[in-house]
Parts: sequence; structure tokens; C-alpha cells
Amino acid sequence: MDERPAWKTVLAFIVPVFLFIRLLYTCSNNNSSNHYDLKVKQGFQDTEAILKKRLERQTTTDRLISVKMLYSDYKALDSLSPSLKEDFGIVKVAKDSLVDIALETQIKIPKNYYLQNNHDELLRMAFKSPDNLNIFIHDFESKDDIEQSFKKLKSDSNLQKYKVESTIDGVKAISYKITKDNKRFNGYALAFKSNDINLFYEFESSELSIEKLKMRVMLFLSENMKENK
Repeated sequence: MDERPAWKTVLAFIVPVFLFIRLLYTCSNNNSSNHYDLKVKQGFQDTEAILKKRLERQTTTDRLISVKMLYSDYKALDSLSPSLKEDFGIVKVAKDSLVDIALETQIKIPKNYYLQNNHDELLRMAFKSPDNLNIFIHDFESKDDIEQSFKKLKSDSNLQKYKVESTIDGVKAISYKITKDNKRFNGYALAFKSNDINLFYEFESSELSIEKLKMRVMLFLSENMKENK
């Protein structure tokens, strides 16, 4: 019987080895590719999380700036460009507008008031009158009592001269002073709790005395608080 040619013997050995090496290479590539895909995916998720946090911080900053801008003089707000007003969610009301603030209650925001639209989980709405009266409505769930919650709300405003003027049917009338950008404001707030929800109607002015501010508050409420029909 003829001997098997040497080259066939060598080839019979080389082919399986070559196939084995190729298989290892393919598996290695797959593992490398999978590892690379995981790294890319993780990198994307990390970047997405960072961008989300930055967006949240920027949104919070915009809200704070928007509220802070209401403490500017009315004429200063008038001088802002339309694009800046839009950026910070400040809109001049073109006509008297009714807004629901409870199931049975509406508030009228008179024509030419500035309305601040950048709300958060605490602030329901805020607006400013042509005679520089700032009005804020806060409502939020809290286990704290009314006075504790109010002091926390004003904790960044150098709250002073805090005084509960009266309490009628669970509604507290509170007078106070705050400072915004080195400017002093007198404040008068009506505060009450309903089903663990703390509600605050705050009126602040850098021009009116506390006594005149009280009268201004009563006038505003009598003219602009409406029963929701």
C-alpha cells in the first residue's frame, strides 16, 4: 500500500489548528466587541445622567432667577427685552384673567400685572402689580405647622419682625420683613392648613408700610378673589 504523501499529513494537521485559531480569534473579537458595547452603553448612560442633573440644576436656577426678578421694580421689568421675559417665564397679562386656585375659588390677575410662570413643587403662582406689590401663593404638603413652614419658606430672605397679628378660624395673619438684594420689603401673609396642605398668600412691598400694606391686601382680596361658579 502506498504511503500517505507528507504534505497531506501536514495539511491534515494544519487545517484543524487553523480552524481552532480562527474560532478563538472570533470568540475573542465577540467578547471584545461585547465589552466595547457595554463600555459605550455605560458611557452614554453616565453622560445622560450628567446632562439630566445639569438640566435640573439649570431649571431650578431659572426658577430662582425668575422669582428673584419679581423683586425688581416694575419699570425695570418693562425695560427687559421680550426674549429675556420669555426665557424667565415672565408675562405681562394683556387682560383681566381668572385663575383657579381651589375647587371653589378663583383669583383674578388684573390687566398689566406681571405673571411669573416658572413654578415649582412649592410655588403655585407669583405676580407683580404696576405699583410694585408682589404676590406669592405657595401650597405644599407638610407635617410642619404653619409657622414652621412659613419660616422655612423665608429662610433665605433674612426674615425679621415676624409677628402673628391674628388667628381667625385657623387662618393666621402674619406680618414680617425680608431683604432681597439689599432691599427691604414689608410683608403680610395669610396662612392656613387644610388636610396636611400648607397654604400661604404672601403680599410684599418695598414702598408701603405694614399698616398700608394690610389695607392694600384687603382691597386686593375683596376685588380679586372670586367664587368658582
